[in-house]
Amino acid sequence: MVSRSIKRLVLVALLPCVTACGSSIRNQARTTAAPLPVQLPTPLSAAPIETALSVAPPALASGAGLDGQIEAGTAVRMTASRLEFDSESQALDESDGIADTPSEPASLDELLAMSTTLTEPISSELEDVVIADLETGDHDLPIPLNQRVLAFIELFQGRLHDFLLEGMRRGSEYLPMIQNVFRAEGLPLDLAYVPLVESAFKPTALSRAKARGVWQFMSGTGKDNGLRQDWFVDERSDPEKSTVAAARYLSTLAQMFDGDWHLALASYNGGPGRLQHAIKAGGAADFWTLAANPKLLPRETRDYVPMILAAVIIARNPAQYGFEFDPKPPYQYDRVVLNNPVDLHLVAEWTETSVAEIQQLNPELRRWTTPARTDSYELKVP
Repeated sequence: MVSRSIKRLVLVALLPCVTACGSSIRNQARTTAAPLPVQLPTPLSAAPIETALSVAPPALASGAGLDGQIEAGTAVRMTASRLEFDSESQALDESDGIADTPSEPASLDELLAMSTTLTEPISSELEDVVIADLETGDHDLPIPLNQRVLAFIELFQGRLHDFLLEGMRRGSEYLPMIQNVFRAEGLPLDLAYVPLVESAFKPTALSRAKARGVWQFMSGTGKDNGLRQDWFVDERSDPEKSTVAAARYLSTLAQMFDGDWHLALASYNGGPGRLQHAIKAGGAADFWTLAANPKLLPRETRDYVPMILAAVIIARNPAQYGFEFDPKPPYQYDRVVLNNPVDLHLVAEWTETSVAEIQQLNPELRRWTTPARTDSYELKVP
């Protein structure tokens, strides 16, 4: 049995070849229209192994030396398995594979709906706990101790406890990567917890306003910060690429508002133009002053900043606030570079995993295939 690691080493060389062979079969079997890259070969009447040998590239079928024999044998078994059609392939063939990958509701929409039920004033006991925590903690964002921040801490401890717990558990997979990016960019590491509120660290999160991904980029803002969006790919859903874009955007906002992170966070939510207009209309370049006047900022933005700060306080010291969870392993994967579009079912078979796992590692992929019309594509594999 060829090990997964050996298969991964030859993935780059063999996938384009096998894909090309599959394309040839499709052209013979379906003469009515040119097939899309995501279409699968129709079943052939010949025995799978004989058919696989007939379509395998000569270099693979002959296999010079032990390595060549391993690659050739593996390619034949993979191709034979492909021609037999498993249930996932049949489902794709029946549905046409064109539908967009599913999304999940963004958490911010729900959180803002809950924020209308905040209660003030807060108990002195909670206030004492937070004061002691802030005095001993090493926060690199300025966190004022006011009733709005305390109210959101209380909300997270109460009705939103399970939501925040699951978000922190999910986020533990991505935090090392996010913190490394922000550290390299010289950004406050407390900002790594912004997705806890924005998306609960869900790469496929989609808001009612059509913001997408862990960092909830709108389409235009994502494009402005280098995130590709087309029929095949939406890089707003890629945790690593969108984190690099978020670091770039947050740096820009901080410069725009003279290093005031409260105003920068407010503009991340409401847009820099709206914040600049509010500052001009209110005559104050201070978020808390602006937030005190409902006419200057919408409720979503007024709640957004204290909500982020409350989440940061809890996430930096979860046990102090009644949260216990086992962290997930860090976000890890291998990469292969593909020069042709490849069906994800083929990749799943090759890596001995499921299509769902390949999609989970590559949430930017909107279809069940890697992109067409591109010189190369870097695919993440287990």
